[in-house]
Amino acid sequence: MKLNRQAALPEYTDGCFDLYDIVDDENGRKIRARDIGKIWYRDIGVYDRTRITFEQADKMVTLKIRIPVWNGIDSNCVCMIGGEQHKVYNKANVLSSQGYPETELTLINPPMPYEVAE
Repeated sequence: MKLNRQAALPEYTDGCFDLYDIVDDENGRKIRARDIGKIWYRDIGVYDRTRITFEQADKMVTLKIRIPVWNGIDSNCVCMIGGEQHKVYNKANVLSSQGYPETELTLINPPMPYEVAE
């Protein structure tokens, strides 16, 4: 897809999150905050078909969001949004309808709440 230079830049104004990495220590799995500040996102809809597919695999999709393209996120990350943990299930680099590169994250409920490591 070719970039439409007349189109407006994508807006990431639906919310922001803090990014955490899942780490193992002697007491089990915890999450450790990345010192990168807030990451702003825009919320995209979770279609019923997607939700049903995930529910059949015992996973509950909480959000699908897009951020400016970034390769520093993977499935060993947790997004903290409004005090709630959302584990990254899938990351895909996509193009917006205007042709701008973005990173799409599918977020699920973590299997259990992670303790925050100091």
